[in-house]
Amino acid sequence: MSVGLYRYSGELDDRESELTLSENISTQDFYDEHWERAIHELGILIIQDGSEIAFHQLGDALDELERLREWAIQRLEGADLEYMKGRVEHLQRILPNAFDSEEVILYIF
Repeated sequence: MSVGLYRYSGELDDRESELTLSENISTQDFYDEHWERAIHELGILIIQDGSEIAFHQLGDALDELERLREWAIQRLEGADLEYMKGRVEHLQRILPNAFDSEEVILYIF
């Protein structure tokens, strides 16, 4: 299993809604071991499993991603560092363009 960032063409629970964006964030095991610890230590509120991200939260979400990147640089080494840093930097690049309108909601699960 894995944790990802998703966007749908309508409401998440609408059977007619189609998946329009799917970006991997992390494998479940890596998320449980490293991301969860970082989220807890940093007090991250938006970038976490189970979140819904609205357009007005974009700036705060990008700030949280930068804090997660810095955490990884300070706490991880080797392949773990490269994996988490790479995933965070990818999210930093794609997140601003993931909102094709101000009404869009992004989901992390």
